[in-house]
Amino acid sequence: MTRASNRSGPAAGSAGVPGRTWRNAAGAWLGIGTAPGALVLGAQIGGRHDGVLPVLVLVTGGVIMALLLASGGRLGLLPPRGDGVAVAALMPRYLPGPAERVLTGLLAVAMVGWFGFNVGLGGAALGELTGLADPIGVALLSLPLVAVLLGGSGRWNAVAVATTLTAIALVAIVAVRLAPPDPPVVWSRAGPPVTLAADLAGYVGYVSVFAVRAPDFTVGLRDRRDLAWCVGLLVVPALAASVVGAGLAATSGSTDVVAVLAGPHGLPVANLFVAASVIAPTLATVHSGVFAVQRFAPPLPHAAAVLAIAVPGAVLAALRVDQMLLYWLTLLAAVLPALIPPMAAEAARRRRGHAARPVSTWLWAPAAGTALALTLAGFAAAAPAGLLVSAVATLLHHRVRNRPHSQP
Repeated sequence: MTRASNRSGPAAGSAGVPGRTWRNAAGAWLGIGTAPGALVLGAQIGGRHDGVLPVLVLVTGGVIMALLLASGGRLGLLPPRGDGVAVAALMPRYLPGPAERVLTGLLAVAMVGWFGFNVGLGGAALGELTGLADPIGVALLSLPLVAVLLGGSGRWNAVAVATTLTAIALVAIVAVRLAPPDPPVVWSRAGPPVTLAADLAGYVGYVSVFAVRAPDFTVGLRDRRDLAWCVGLLVVPALAASVVGAGLAATSGSTDVVAVLAGPHGLPVANLFVAASVIAPTLATVHSGVFAVQRFAPPLPHAAAVLAIAVPGAVLAALRVDQMLLYWLTLLAAVLPALIPPMAAEAARRRRGHAARPVSTWLWAPAAGTALALTLAGFAAAAPAGLLVSAVATLLHHRVRNRPHSQP
């Protein structure tokens, strides 16, 4: 791969317009940040701390999320600050062929899972509101979503922006109407290190997939200030929603957000907001999923790629995969973030004018595999450990590669 091929402009895989600002990209970031998944995550983490969120967990989780999102999102910025292309065109520039296909396939599978989570949660909320079975609620939500997606991104962007407002309304309503008697955020220590690592794995997992596919939503942005706005639009609302979720767990004694909202002491009408607020993150999920599927199995038409994500995702939704959120996020956090440090380091090299070279699979695959194995074995610190191993390996690799150039 020549350096020229690594510096092609935004037309190579970019769906954006050069010189876009953060306002043009805000919908997807705010949609993920305000998704009910953050509410559920806070409820599940808070449930492990008797209904409260330690400040250390909240702040550290926010910092790690911001670093991952900024590192991934910068790759989509316009040259010379980034590559100015979406993930489908970006991965072949940085990864060897086999590794690129494995990662692309993994992203496609992850998008199926996130479709299942979002639509499962929204379909269950719709079912609770109407008295219908969960699978029927999933079908009622899935069919119009697929119809909008088949119409193309130009149509779903407006829908995503509008429905994001319902997510903000949901968090506000729950915060006011179902507030716990005591503040859900405490200054006490977060428990033993293994508990802190498990909590942080949830926050890392929440953004791990989006951080890898962030260039799909930063492509064509002008500079790092626009990127910072986008990162803030995701991280700040997600942290706020997780605090509200922890308070909901404290009030109800349950981490099942849908069941609590529909219960006798809940707020049943809020399930309407839950059903509507999963729309934006679902649309963003399939937007990236289509790129991954088409890259993994070319030449696949847009409609077929949409169905390749939506159909198995709807099956998972009917099985209520959202109730396994924390475990799902932990698995994602174990595998995907390990790729970000070496890719960010290689991108920094290229911005300094060095010749492009592929990211070695040995810099991230062993870290990802180790973290996954530790996670499956029940070690709560596995995900953060995998990210740390990847970062250290990347640092050592670049020091060793650059050492001969500093010697006489």
